[in-house]
Amino acid sequence: MMAGDAPDHSRRALVPDLTGLLDAVLQEIRFDSAAEPTVCVLGDVAGLFTGMVASRLPRAAITLIEPAEALLVAARDRLDAHPHLTFRAGDPLRVRLPKPADAVVSLFAAHHMTDAQKIDFYSRSYQSLRPGGVLVHATRIAGEDEVLQRRHHWTWLAALRASGVDESGMARALAESRDERLSPLSTHLDWMRKIGLAHVDCGYRRGAFAVLSGEMPTDPQARPRNLFSVERMLKRG
Repeated sequence: MMAGDAPDHSRRALVPDLTGLLDAVLQEIRFDSAAEPTVCVLGDVAGLFTGMVASRLPRAAITLIEPAEALLVAARDRLDAHPHLTFRAGDPLRVRLPKPADAVVSLFAAHHMTDAQKIDFYSRSYQSLRPGGVLVHATRIAGEDEVLQRRHHWTWLAALRASGVDESGMARALAESRDERLSPLSTHLDWMRKIGLAHVDCGYRRGAFAVLSGEMPTDPQARPRNLFSVERMLKRG
């Protein structure tokens, strides 16, 4: 078994349409193949997505940040042939993001965070972007109400079964998702706008899985004049 098989298998067990989701994330990184953007990837599928970026943008400077050394080892094994890659271990809650970045990509790095931690994560990502830079966030989302949340859950389980996940795989997926702290799509989009991101959008949605994006405004006048407060944003709801 290759070093990347275990984390790759685990993520595939949780995301029924992983290929479609990663393709949607890649589409949000809007640079010509000859460009030299600075890209930060938080979390990955044993380097799978980072490899997609490196293949499409061979001159990009890419930093992959993973919370565990084992995940970095798996990514290095997969991406050893690609130049311009930097690998760093770091907790998404505290890691200092490379700046200024043309793109910050988060792959399921925030769905275990509290609401306050998610707001802080969005803010730190925003502050790391250069004007015109894009934040792309792939995450699981909660239903807008309890009925929709139950529908999300059963749709997810049905999609896992349809994709061939066996009962032991279903049990692992349920166990790994048990401590998630999911927020509704509308809440994510509202936070992103309040922090100052422009052109906020959800470019991909399949049940409980979504790809969100927003850009640092190029016009300084369009950026917030006052520093945000996590507590104030939570009170506004």
